[in-house]
Amino acid sequence: MKIIIAGGGRVGGTLAARLVAEQHQVTVVEKDPGICNRLFEDIGAVTVCGDANDPSVLDAAGISGADIAAGVLARDAENLAFATLVRSLSKARVMVRMLDSRYRQAYRLAGVSELVAEAEVVVAKMTTAIDFPQVAGSLPLAAGTAILFELEVSPKALVAGRTVAQVRALPEFPRECVFIGLVDPEGRITLPDGNTVLRAGHTIILVARRAELARAVDCLTAQAQRQSDTPLAEMLRKVDFLTPLNDEQLASVARGADYLRKEAGETLFKKGDAGESFYVVVSGEVNLMAEGGRLVETVKPGGFFGEIALLTGEPRATSALAATACELAAVGREDFQGMVMANPSVALEMSRILGQRLAKMAQQDRAPQKRKGLFGR
Repeated sequence: MKIIIAGGGRVGGTLAARLVAEQHQVTVVEKDPGICNRLFEDIGAVTVCGDANDPSVLDAAGISGADIAAGVLARDAENLAFATLVRSLSKARVMVRMLDSRYRQAYRLAGVSELVAEAEVVVAKMTTAIDFPQVAGSLPLAAGTAILFELEVSPKALVAGRTVAQVRALPEFPRECVFIGLVDPEGRITLPDGNTVLRAGHTIILVARRAELARAVDCLTAQAQRQSDTPLAEMLRKVDFLTPLNDEQLASVARGADYLRKEAGETLFKKGDAGESFYVVVSGEVNLMAEGGRLVETVKPGGFFGEIALLTGEPRATSALAATACELAAVGREDFQGMVMANPSVALEMSRILGQRLAKMAQQDRAPQKRKGLFGR
């Protein structure tokens, strides 16, 4: 499209750069010759040096053939005069930046089709960011009565692993909140439907009424309530290579664990993957699978897996799939190693236990008729 921009300042220059990058035909009308030269040299925009409220200047800019005329001048009075002049010279669609909302009616009478209320947009975005720090980005719609917002799905969120339909069926999720996009960590965007799974690390894009935003954010960020760290700490106490840890150290590992929810059939890791975490099954069951789909072991609540790759740095020896819907506590390499490095005596004892386990694994490998059991992973 052919677009005329009145004003080459910060907003006008940024707008021109975006439109040029999107292959639009852009002409900027600006009084300052230095700004005109910079815009032409930096972004390749055509510039006309002069007053955007001078009919001859607009004629030189090609206003008669423009599709859109955008006023981003420094004062509302100038933008209003620009809009009125454009309406008399062209059939272009007129849009302006409005700094003072008292000009709203005057702009409407001048035939402005699009008003961008700069102060309202900034205030709405800042108040949303203040009230909801979890929100990654927001944009007010319908004079601020609705909000378009982005939210990253936390691994600890109750909605992680659930479908859009399952989330919308939750009684606490507001009816007037709509999923409109899902962005994966690589930046690919998809349009969600009821079967789309909200995966940890993905960003969801939604629209909600401003009055319902708090309920929507609370529902999407809610985490499982842990009454204490004791249950997980007690589970970790059963992990043989963690026995050198005292109660305080075990509690620290438990507090640093990430809680995950997986649906039946979901893959936790595949054979050959790097071992970045080990897992404790809180509820449900997980199958450890050898190459070819052979079942090695089913890990039940209180059991653990994935520790060998974490301790040795070797790739995963098996794949892990959720046999049923399950909840897991994942202990990451960095948290675990940080605790070990701070306790050399603990590291020494763990090395001894690991050596015994690796020796036992080697004996099992030499006796293939025996089931590998716990250590073949």
